[in-house]
Amino acid sequence: MESRVTKSVHVALFKEGELAQSMYIIKRGQILFLKHSKDRLIPIFKAETGDIVGENAMKEMAAYGYSAVTLTPVELVEIPAKNFKDIFSKSPGWLLDLTTTMIQRFENTANLVAENRVFHNSIISEEEFPSSLEIQIKKLLA
Repeated sequence: MESRVTKSVHVALFKEGELAQSMYIIKRGQILFLKHSKDRLIPIFKAETGDIVGENAMKEMAAYGYSAVTLTPVELVEIPAKNFKDIFSKSPGWLLDLTTTMIQRFENTANLVAENRVFHNSIISEEEFPSSLEIQIKKLLA
């Protein structure tokens, strides 16, 4: 495991559809998760200090189901996907099943939010995510 620091904002940590290479523990900062829905980027979750992100890396050969962009400078602990293969090979089978189920439930919820274009202040306010920021992030993720 290794620490990773970004000193600027609006850095793409990973993009929706990319092969999941790592999971991260946020030591400091904020990360916004976004899903593409037609011509829009829909905020689906905002992670902060102490949260774990990129959980798809726990599943072998999985893709990220959303994009992650920093909202503030962040400090992360990176856990490479290959570490999970070793852990799960030594664990009871139900642990992998439980992990897979939990990841799938989050993905299903994220898909529902994006498909219905739900924009809710509990995730991020419209003032924090104006259309100009959406355009900027679209360019970053292109």
